[in-house]
Amino acid sequence: METKKLLSVIAFVAATTMSAASFAQVKIGSNPTTITPGANLDVEASNNTHTVVMQSGAVGINTVAPQAWLDARGTTKILAGPGTQTGTIWTGTSNIDGMEVTAAGTDLWVGIQRRGGAPLHLAKPSGVIEESFIIFGVDGLSAVGSIKFDGVAGVIYNTTSDKRLKENIHATKFGLEALKAVKVYDYNFKADSKKMLSTGVLAQELHEVYPQAVTVGGADAKDNPWQVDYSKLVPMLVKSVQELNDKVESLAGEKAQLSAELKQKDAAYTELNDRITRMERLLSSGENTKSVSR
Repeated sequence: METKKLLSVIAFVAATTMSAASFAQVKIGSNPTTITPGANLDVEASNNTHTVVMQSGAVGINTVAPQAWLDARGTTKILAGPGTQTGTIWTGTSNIDGMEVTAAGTDLWVGIQRRGGAPLHLAKPSGVIEESFIIFGVDGLSAVGSIKFDGVAGVIYNTTSDKRLKENIHATKFGLEALKAVKVYDYNFKADSKKMLSTGVLAQELHEVYPQAVTVGGADAKDNPWQVDYSKLVPMLVKSVQELNDKVESLAGEKAQLSAELKQKDAAYTELNDRITRMERLLSSGENTKSVSR
């Protein structure tokens, strides 16, 4: 075990030396070995597994053909303290904060656990040329979404919505009637010891009305819960506001028409009232004339 540790240390020291000179030596005890230009540093275990391989200044971990200055294959951990780790980074139960890059077959994912402050900080210096913090890509598309600096003091969350990338475009059926069917609740999450009040929808119910905003979960609610993307509700909200605006404009038009009709009726009533008044005066004048003649 001590020999293996020594070999690993020697390998990394040799890597540093190779970057600065054409020749280097690996020394185990009093037995130096000269490394000639273009040669490899290969630390091989008794079972023919390669621990460290150097070629043209590259360091490979768990690979005999490194493709970068440092090429690590397999799960990698960087822990913030000594001792044996218990729990997992992925669930926030690790007894030591740190970062883990897990590689399983052809799959890879990254987890970070930190007790104090945000576990991931993204920053840009003043006078930045490009404002992107994160760019999302999939299947050859370089930007299906992004998170960018707005150039002042805020962040913009973008989702690709280019007309040129869309087809079968038609007016949506999801509007006010669909929105009225969405039930909104007050609740708290069971795992929240503080029982903080939240307001929102229930994913399973929303899925029956507007499935576009819901990611269907699995049998275990803790490992694979149903999830809601509330931003996906915005198009339906916009459509609902447009429909309400149409109703308001229609009512405003009806009100204007009724007001005009009412004015016409008021004018007609005033005219009729004037006629009646004149007739009453004429009748009164006639009666007075008869009374005098008698």
